[in-house]
Amino acid sequence: MKNNLFLTPANDAIQHLISQLYTATSRIELQEFRHWALAQLQSVIDFDGAIWSNGHQQTLTFHNHTLFNVADELGELLLTHLSINPMADVLLTNLGQPIDMRDLLGDDEFYQSEIYQKCFQPMGIERILASIHLDERSGLFTLLTLYRFDRSKPFTQQEKAIQSNLLYHLLKSAEHALFMTLERQAGNEAHTHLGICDAKGYFHQAQSSLLDLLERHFPDQTFDRLPEPLLQVFNHLIDSNQKVKANPSGEKIQLKVRQFNELYLLEIWPNGPLDILSSREKQVVDAINKGMTFKQAAQHLTLSPSTVSNHLYRIYQKLNIGSRAQLHALLNNR
Repeated sequence: MKNNLFLTPANDAIQHLISQLYTATSRIELQEFRHWALAQLQSVIDFDGAIWSNGHQQTLTFHNHTLFNVADELGELLLTHLSINPMADVLLTNLGQPIDMRDLLGDDEFYQSEIYQKCFQPMGIERILASIHLDERSGLFTLLTLYRFDRSKPFTQQEKAIQSNLLYHLLKSAEHALFMTLERQAGNEAHTHLGICDAKGYFHQAQSSLLDLLERHFPDQTFDRLPEPLLQVFNHLIDSNQKVKANPSGEKIQLKVRQFNELYLLEIWPNGPLDILSSREKQVVDAINKGMTFKQAAQHLTLSPSTVSNHLYRIYQKLNIGSRAQLHALLNNR
């Protein structure tokens, strides 16, 4: 709450920026979104360069970086000199709190330090402000570091408060942009929930609705990675190079896996009435639900009317129903 005291003078600009971040998710290309968002952030915090990184608490590695007006080599320099960077441990023990390098080292000490001379000075970086946001359910963390190239312009308390306020909205709008794009590409139905994980099942991104679903079905587990029953199915699917859905034994949940660059895109959803049907049976259900007669459905599916009738008989048995009216009611109440 105390951070809000610093936001009053710029509150209108901050609220406008937050609105922009979320409304732009449908019009800014995904590959441009994070760079675009950092450019908008400059309207409320004056900075010259930035790095926006994502990682996982369990692996303590970064999954990706967005570099804004800084050289690509900076990311490698930061990793190389991580052990002498005083910010590293402090950020992890002060989650959500922006840390200014001046909070840790006075200017005289910093500008004589090894980390400055080996990492920041070659990049022209004179002032540093960073903060980490951790999603405790998934173990995913976001690191935002802002840089200034002018030593005479240190970051202010108000700017620290603004960064603290906006980091959550930056990562949530970027997450929304990602999953909106994936949903459009995959043509996902509304009942599916998306996540991205590595080959070990650790999440790199996860929709909140996916985590909610896992909590309902696996109440005694944490979700920094796939729960064990799903992890076994996931391993089977990627080992056999399958992309089809599978139903973990004893679980009322479905999983579908697709390659996503060097990672895996997960689609997870609770069992519905049609999930126990074969692909052909689903096609018959779709035709009948559209009001086709046996003859019309047979022509549509290139089958004989008797075959359609046999399929429908088995469908009724599987779904424990006995008429078209019950089938329509079951489908419309999903």
